Amino acid sequence: MQISITQSISGTGALRIGGAFLARFYPEAKAIYLPSPTWGNHIPIFKDSGLEVKTYSYYDKQTVGLDFDNLKKDLLAAPDKSVFLFHACAHNPTGVDPTKEQWKEISQLVKQKGHFPFFDMAYQGFASGSVDADAFAPRHFVEEGHQIALCQSFAKNMGLYGERVGAFSLVTASPEEKAKVDSQIKM
Repeated sequence: MQISITQSISGTGALRIGGAFLARFYPEAKAIYLPSPTWGNHIPIFKDSGLEVKTYSYYDKQTVGLDFDNLKKDLLAAPDKSVFLFHACAHNPTGVDPTKEQWKEISQLVKQKGHFPFFDMAYQGFASGSVDADAFAPRHFVEEGHQIALCQSFAKNMGLYGERVGAFSLVTASPEEKAKVDSQIKM
């Protein structure tokens, strides 16, 4: 495993870099599936990147919790190799996150369908109070062999809000792939 990474203008810049990269280099990325609801800026960022925006079930207003059964159904119903955006922690705007066991099941379904996991981690440390605990989902996906995209903001959680510090990372399969990805994301 190799990680290709570039600095971005906070998490928003990382999302834009990721959207543009996938639209250009991931042939299956005609659309990106976003949780319903999601952060309001996700939709224009990904549309501007050239991706069609679709949604998947996430929040259940009746239980004020995760709509896990329908989330799983939507993962299975999407075409193979679809791109799914996941909020790694502190889901915006609901604050509702999957449990570790639910993340493990989501990972298995994503792998089963060959989907591409794209993580937005804007609030690492805010959900649990621990930056390590809040990194569970992307770390688990990598441990399970997924090649993920990860958008991070360090503005709010690291006290660097005025600096707009962020990063876009892609897990690559080899040093050769990393070199190719590096050359593109840094443009």
